[in-house]
Amino acid sequence: MSLSRFFLPASDWSSGLLHGEEAEHAVRVLRKGVGDKIELFDGVGNVAVAEITAAQKASLAFRIDSTQHYQRDGVPVHLIVALIKAQAFEWLLEKAVELGAASIQPVITDHCVVQLDADQAGKKLTKWRRLMLESAKQCHTPFLPELFDPIRWDAAMKLGESNSVNYIAALDDAKQSIPNQLGIDTSGRRPDCVRLAIGPEGDFTKEEMDMARRSGFRFITLGPLILRAETAAIAGLAVLTHEARKVV
Repeated sequence: MSLSRFFLPASDWSSGLLHGEEAEHAVRVLRKGVGDKIELFDGVGNVAVAEITAAQKASLAFRIDSTQHYQRDGVPVHLIVALIKAQAFEWLLEKAVELGAASIQPVITDHCVVQLDADQAGKKLTKWRRLMLESAKQCHTPFLPELFDPIRWDAAMKLGESNSVNYIAALDDAKQSIPNQLGIDTSGRRPDCVRLAIGPEGDFTKEEMDMARRSGFRFITLGPLILRAETAAIAGLAVLTHEARKVV
C-alpha cells in the first residue's frame, strides 16, 4: 500500500517539521500520528520516506528514513492552453499533472470566453495550483508542473527555447498526424523540449494561426472529430508525453 504523500521543499527537510495545510491534512483529516510513515516530495524529483515523531493540530515533526531523486525520462512537454470555462479548465489541469506535463502556460486568445483581470487571475492561480498539488499527491508523481500567469497569445508566441519541437492542434488545412517519433529533424538534433498549443472552443483565429506558423509551430490533427478544448489538450498531451519519454 502506498504511503500518504505531502509537499515540502527539499530545502526544508532538514528542519524535520511540516506546518500549515499539509500538516493539518495529515493530522486532522488522515489521522496520522507518532510512528506512522509518510512520504514527502518537493515537486522537482525528490521524494523522502519519513516517520512522524510528534504531531499537533497544525504541525508535525518527522525523521527522514530514506530519500530518492527521480529524473524525467526523455524530453519535457510544455502545454500552452487557452483559457476555457472554470470546471473544464480545472479538470484539464488535474489530468495534465497526471500525464506528466512539465509546465502549463494559460493563454488568452480572441475566442476565449473567459477573461480575467489581475485580481481574478491571482485568485484563480492560487486555486489552480492547489488543485494541481492535490493531483500530484494522488497520482504519486515526483514532479509538479509549473503553472504560469495567463498571458496573451502573441506574448506566448515570443516565448520558448530555440531547440524545441512545437505543435499546435487546430482546424487548419495544413494539419498532419502527430509523428510517432520525436527528436528527429533534418539536422538530426535532439530537441530540448516539446510544446503543444491548444486553442479555446471555436479554435484559433486565422491571425493567431499565422502567428503560430511564423513562430515555428507545426499544425497537427487529433483525429477526424471536433473535440472539446479540454479533450484535445489531454489527447494531445497523452500522445506527446508518451512519445517524448522515448527520446534519448
